[in-house]
Amino acid sequence: MNELVRVENVSLPLTGEPDTWALRHITWHIDRGAHHALMGDNGAGKSTLLRLLHGQCWPTEGRVIWNGPDGPEDAPLAGRAISALVSPALQENYQRQGWYISGRELLLTGFDDTPLLYSTTAEERRQDAEAMARRLDALPLLDVYVPEMSQGQLRLLLLARALVRRPALLLLDECADGLDDRHRGLFFAELDRAREHSTVIMSTHRPEQLPDWCRRLRWVEAGRLLPEGETPRPPAESAPPQPEASRPRAAAPRTDNAVPLLEVRDATVFIDRKEVLHAINWQLRPDEHWRIVGANGSGKSTFLRMLAGDEFVADGGSLQRHLPGQGGRTSVLQEIRKGVRLVSDLAQAQYGYSLTALELVCSGWDNTVGNYREYSEDEIAQARAVMARLDCITLADKSIRNLSTGQLRRLFLARSLLGGPDILLLDEPCSGLDEGSRRQYLALLDKLAAEGLHLVFVSHLPTDGPSCLNRTALMEDGRLRVLDGEDGR
Repeated sequence: MNELVRVENVSLPLTGEPDTWALRHITWHIDRGAHHALMGDNGAGKSTLLRLLHGQCWPTEGRVIWNGPDGPEDAPLAGRAISALVSPALQENYQRQGWYISGRELLLTGFDDTPLLYSTTAEERRQDAEAMARRLDALPLLDVYVPEMSQGQLRLLLLARALVRRPALLLLDECADGLDDRHRGLFFAELDRAREHSTVIMSTHRPEQLPDWCRRLRWVEAGRLLPEGETPRPPAESAPPQPEASRPRAAAPRTDNAVPLLEVRDATVFIDRKEVLHAINWQLRPDEHWRIVGANGSGKSTFLRMLAGDEFVADGGSLQRHLPGQGGRTSVLQEIRKGVRLVSDLAQAQYGYSLTALELVCSGWDNTVGNYREYSEDEIAQARAVMARLDCITLADKSIRNLSTGQLRRLFLARSLLGGPDILLLDEPCSGLDEGSRRQYLALLDKLAAEGLHLVFVSHLPTDGPSCLNRTALMEDGRLRVLDGEDGR
C-alpha cells in the first residue's frame, strides 16, 4: 500500500474553547514519498495539523488512519510510532522544563520518541546518534547540557533527534529558524538524504528556503486545508512588500560625547562555572541601533541576557547603565528590568501559564513571569492600546496556549513596550512570523526607534532587521568585535 496517512473529514476545536475550531473538515491522503510544504498565515492551523499527523491531538469529528508495519491503525500511538515532529513547541518544552540532560541523551530519546531517556541504549543506537551528530557538525554538543545550549544549538539537536530515528513520516514546523548559515546547509543536506526513506511534511513562512524536491504546496487558511493548487485570496487592504531600494537608510549614530546608555568594560560571564563571554568592551550610545551577528553558540543570547540583567558580570569587569526613562544611571535590578527589555525564545518558553493574551501583555508592567497584582484600568487600557498598535488586540481574551508562535511573537513585543523602556533587546524576533507580520513587525521597530527607543537586534538572516540598524558587531567564541570601524569603547 502506497498510502501512508489518511485524514478523513477531521475537525478539532481549540483546547478549552469548544466553539472555536483549530481545524475544520480536513481531508488529506498522504502517499509515501509525497513530500509537501504547508503554507499559511500565523494562526492558520499549520502547527495543529502537524500535531494531528503526529498523533499528539485527536479530532472530535472524523478520523486519522496511519499505515504502519502492522497495517492500518487509527490509534494516536500509531502516529507516534511512524512519525517524528520538530516544532517550536517541542523546543519551548525543553527550555521551560530545564531538564539537565546532555546533548547525547537528548539525541538518544529520538529512537523511542520520549522526552527523557528511560532505558539503557544499545551500542548500535549510540553509534548512529554519534554519526548523525558528526554529519551535522554537532559532536561538541553531545557533552553539553540542554540548559547551557543556545537556541540554535538546541534546534540543531532536536532536528538530529528526529532524523536519527529514520521515521516513515518526518514533520518539520519552521525547522530552520535559529540556525546559522553553515548549520542550515548541513541540515538540508542531511534532509535531502532522509527523503529517500522518510515522507517529509514541512511548514514554513519562507518558501525561498524550501528544497527543490519539496515544492508541492498546500495552503492552510482559518483551519481549512485548501485543495492542492489553490491559494488564499489576499485581503483587500494588504499592501505589497516595500521594495528594498525604497527603504529609508539608517541614520548615522551621534559622534558627540553624550553619555552611553550601556557601557561594558572587560565583561566576563560564567554559566555553570564555564566562561561564556570573555572580556567584552562595548558601548550603546544615543541614536545607535546595533545588529549582533555570529554563529550558533557564539554567545549572542548570553550577551543580550547580560545587558538585560539576567546574567551577571564577573569580578574585574563592569556594566554601567544610564537609562533616561529610569532617572539616569542605575544599578537597581528592578529599574534595569523596566528600562531594558528582552524579547527572546527563552523568555517566551518560560511562560507555561494559562494566561490570556491581555494578561500576558499586562505582565510587562513589572516585567515578571506571570501576574502578581491587579492592574489599574489605566494600565489595562494602555496594554490594549499597545496590542492594537501591533494588530493583536483581537487575541486579548484568548489563551496563550492556543496561539501560534507568530501570534506570541507580537504579544511579547507588546509586553516589552509597556512602561516606555529605553532599550529593546531582540533575539531572533522574526522566527515564526509570516511574511506580512514580519514586514509589519520590522516597520514598527523603525517607528519605535524614531520615537527614541534603542535597539540591539540578533538574527542569522540579513533580510531580517529594521532599516534603522546603524552599527554591527560580530560575536565569535564569546568575544565581541565591532565591524564598522569603531572599537565600541
